[in-house]
Amino acid sequence: MQRNCQKLRGRLMACALMALTAASWANDFPKRKEGLWELKTVGLQASGMPATQFCVGDKTDQPEHALDRMPAVKGSCRFGAFRRAGEAWLAESVCKEGKRVVTSRSIASGDFETFYRIDTHVTYEPPLGGIKREDKDALEGRYLGPCHPGLKPGDSVVPGMGTLNMQDGSFKPEAAPRPGRRTRSQE
Repeated sequence: MQRNCQKLRGRLMACALMALTAASWANDFPKRKEGLWELKTVGLQASGMPATQFCVGDKTDQPEHALDRMPAVKGSCRFGAFRRAGEAWLAESVCKEGKRVVTSRSIASGDFETFYRIDTHVTYEPPLGGIKREDKDALEGRYLGPCHPGLKPGDSVVPGMGTLNMQDGSFKPEAAPRPGRRTRSQE
């Protein structure tokens, strides 16, 4: 009887330790300060692309979608969650498109209170078109302050298009300029 109690106590301790470890892993992900963030793609391929704005709330950055990345298996792709790598965060994905394997590695760094940057390196095996082996991309986020009135957590404002909520999928098109009023592009 005492032996069975010791086994049970050992199993309960192991389960409790596993639960605590899992809970700490689940809470270990990059989380941005709540408020409005400006997001822009930087680099040669991004020249001329307008910055977007994203309203971060208490439930927008969660383990299942930290920094707008959703770990999952979708079709022929496996998207990994962000995990600690020293002072930075690392996320990887692998997609199989026919005979081609596309591997992506993203490294997020910054304080996530005022600024962060995500550098992504994508490799193609075999190369695209027989010559393109890789792509590099970077995204920078800069904290602007509280979200503007009318914006809710998860809203992504895309200039010239409108506002898409990344959590519920709702979309509000950008209002058309009133007739007779000059826009900046007309001045």
